[in-house]
Amino acid sequence: MIDTTKSTEQMVAFSKGNLEALTQSSQIWTAGVKDLAEQATATMQASFQETMAMFKALSSVKSLQEAITLQSGMARAALEKTMSASGKLTEASLKLSEQAMAPIAARVTAAVETFAKAA
Repeated sequence: MIDTTKSTEQMVAFSKGNLEALTQSSQIWTAGVKDLAEQATATMQASFQETMAMFKALSSVKSLQEAITLQSGMARAALEKTMSASGKLTEASLKLSEQAMAPIAARVTAAVETFAKAA
């Protein structure tokens, strides 16, 4: 009877730890996604402002050659910024995934260790 009570208490404690790990993981994920969304929004706003500045600059050119040169330079700069932002977003997403999974991975490790001792 005592062994059953002790086992039940251990299972309840273990389940509580699992729930806490899931809660912590969810909190990390939610905060990280919010941050990523804010970064993406800021990037899009900056891109929009740069596009508007490009149209304004194009409206004041004096020749076709000047327009082509201006547009080519701006297109190159936009592509470089897009590639950089994409790389940063990918890196931040991977880091967020690792951080969010860490509490769950720790619980899996604890489960393996606990059940290995019991076996």
